Order: sequence, then C-alpha cells, then structure tokens
Amino acid sequence: MRELGGKVAVVTGGGSGIGRGMALAFADAGMKVVVADIELPAAEKVAAEVAARGARALAVHTDVTRRASVEELAEQTWRELGAAHLLCNNAGVAVFGTLDEQRDSDWSWLLSVNLEGVVNGLQAFLPRMKAQPGPKHVVNTASVAGIAALPGLGIYTATKYAVVAISETLRLEGPRYELGCSALCPGAVHTNIMTSERNRPTELGQSKPFVPPGGGSLGDVLSRGRDPLWVGRRVRAGVENDEAYIFTDPRSRGLLDARFAAMRAGFDAADRYGDGPA
Repeated sequence: MRELGGKVAVVTGGGSGIGRGMALAFADAGMKVVVADIELPAAEKVAAEVAARGARALAVHTDVTRRASVEELAEQTWRELGAAHLLCNNAGVAVFGTLDEQRDSDWSWLLSVNLEGVVNGLQAFLPRMKAQPGPKHVVNTASVAGIAALPGLGIYTATKYAVVAISETLRLEGPRYELGCSALCPGAVHTNIMTSERNRPTELGQSKPFVPPGGGSLGDVLSRGRDPLWVGRRVRAGVENDEAYIFTDPRSRGLLDARFAAMRAGFDAADRYGDGPA
C-alpha cells in the first residue's frame, strides 16, 4: 500500500511501546490514526501526540479479548472516519517460565490476548475492509519468537507462531481484495511488556516470578532494544513495500537458520530411512 496520506490506520495496543511507535509513524505519513488500548488514558495521551503532529486522531477503549469490544472499535472507526485502510493487530502480553511451570491461567490469558485478540480484529474488520474499494493492509504483531522457539517463553512462542501462520494465510487469501498482510517479527524492543501483568484479569491471579537460566534480566535485554518509534517507521516502510515479514533485528537471522537447518536434517533423515509401505 504505497500511498498512506489521508488514509486511516487502526492500532490496537496503541497506548504504549510498538503500538505508540506505529501510531506516530503513521501520523508522520499523513494518516488518520485510531489508537485503541485497554488503558484509555494511555490511548488518549498517544492520540494527543498524533494530533500534535497535525493528524486526525481518535482514542478508543478496547479490550481485544472481547469480540463485542473490537466490533465497537470497528463501528466507531467507520462511523467517525469512514474507512480503515490499515489494521494493526498489535496488542500483546507475556509471561515467562518453563512449560511445566505455566498454569492454565497463564495459557488462558496469553491465548486470549495474543491469539484471540488477532482473531477478533480480523473478524471485526476484514468483512468491512474487503468491501472497501482500493488497497488496504493488515499488520499482525508476532515476534522473533514466532519464527524460532526461545526457552522460558513457551506460551508466548506458541501464540506468536500462530500469529505468523494466520498472517501467511491471509497474505495468500488477500490479493483478490487488494488486501496485503505482513507479520511483524520484532527482536528486542524497549517497551513495557515486562509489566504487562498490570492488565491481567484479577481472577487469573499473577504468574510465577521467572529467573532466566544463568541469571541476568530480560528487562535489561529489552532496555537495550530498538526504540519503538524506530520500529514504527520500520513497520511503515514494510507496509509501503508490502513485505510479508517485517523484521527489526538482522541478528535474529541465526535463529531462523538454525531452525531450518534442523528441519532439513529431519528431511535428510527421512531420505536415509528409505522407501517403505505407504
């Protein structure tokens, strides 16, 4: 989608981090921006930043785990701005720990936000977007953990693998509607995802503290990560160039190479095993 000026972008999880970076980057391209977040004050603050850049802004309280809330986001977007040309399913949360330490409540929370949040966004927006003339695009925020498994992030990785698969499928289904799709797979970014439990439903309790193997801190790694506004501009370029995968850290290539090498080794082993009964 080459021409962004005057078009409408919707960003879930837009009140902070990568979502805020995208909202500001789209505003700089002359887009109208809908900032959706479960924390309305945060969404309103970012919407004010968008407006300060001379772009039309709309802040909407949205709980991506609830289909009705996302449907209302879509209805309000079309009612007030008349279209949605770019949908960014970006809201996400994380818990940390080995798979045997994870509880059902951890699975429920991450699946509801990271996976069902994307599903709800697509179900609410895609029918309207398909019926809308002209080019449009969807960006689903996955992670480098969506292309290669990482220890201590099992549930998060599972949800992000699913987001990549959904994005790949939509990319195959979309062209007949002039609809593109990108999977955003960032590496370390300086965000507040380490404190995402502030929005965890109280009935699910808190997750167990996680100590990375060998010590250290994931927070330290993220604090040295990419600036979210840089990531937002990277996403904008990815949309303009219709990139299937939007990566932010070339060093992550090694994770993908190692995964594919293991897969190729599996196929080689099957070849060596020889032909047998079908």
